Amino acid sequence: MGLRIKSILTVALSVPALAMTLFAAPALADGPVTRQPGEPVCTNGSACFYETPWEGKTSWYANPGSECVTLPFPAFGVFNLTDKRLDMYATADCTGDALSEPANDFHTWQSWQPRMSFRAV
Repeated sequence: MGLRIKSILTVALSVPALAMTLFAAPALADGPVTRQPGEPVCTNGSACFYETPWEGKTSWYANPGSECVTLPFPAFGVFNLTDKRLDMYATADCTGDALSEPANDFHTWQSWQPRMSFRAV
């Protein structure tokens, strides 16, 4: 009897947490989200850009596409947790030379200009 109550309680407590996760995910797909220091980190399937190498403001994009995206701030770091390569530009309109970040990789640009826009390819 005690094991059954424990199992029911485990399921009852797990369902709300799962529902919060499922309902929170679509908000990421609606566009960029800028976060302040100390807030949660990047999730799988997202491209996350950092104002400084891994600190400061963060902006993330769930499942980015091939359209040009202008970042809300100059970025000096990226976690590319997508299955796509990201081409990143120092301009706001995806023109000029691109730095390419492979899928499922991360990088900082301390010796390069910050990145101002990107597109998935």
